[in-house]
Amino acid sequence: MKSDPVRDEMIRQRAALTDDHVQRASEKTMARVMELDEFQAAGKVAAYVGIRGEINPWPALLERDPYVALPVIQPGGYLEFVMSDGALQPGPFGTRQPASGERVPPERLDVVLVPLVAADHRGNRMGHGAGYYDRTFAFRLSQPTPPVLIGIAHSFQVVPLLEARVWDVPLDILVTEKGILRPEPPIGED
Repeated sequence: MKSDPVRDEMIRQRAALTDDHVQRASEKTMARVMELDEFQAAGKVAAYVGIRGEINPWPALLERDPYVALPVIQPGGYLEFVMSDGALQPGPFGTRQPASGERVPPERLDVVLVPLVAADHRGNRMGHGAGYYDRTFAFRLSQPTPPVLIGIAHSFQVVPLLEARVWDVPLDILVTEKGILRPEPPIGED
């Protein structure tokens, strides 16, 4: 993936976390997510299985299964979301994904829990650099929700400002183990 000093530092910090720390932070973060009105009202939720120190929403969502879709990487750099009907299998980059199940088009999802490497107070998100989420949810640049895009991260992954590019799809909400951030509009916008 693309190298960037902020990305490299955040990945390094995440990799240094103990499994116990990640589990506790994931539990606290997901407790906050599950209290959100947007989450409580959601019928179809997409999430992911955390890897390499990411906040892991999957254990908290197992009770909601099969109403949770997981991403499956597709050729062309897009994500397909699938409500698994069986065991998860290894996917690219060390991910775990459904082998089969009901496919849910991205625009039919109500809420998407989005992994990230870093995010800022304006909802700008930095991933690993492959652009899967930005390509998949590009339609959100020209139309409002749904789905509501909720970034989940460790509090140290929230930085003052990230440079947004025209193709970057911003988050609607950012949740960490320490709190909930609703992005501030850019200067000059209401």
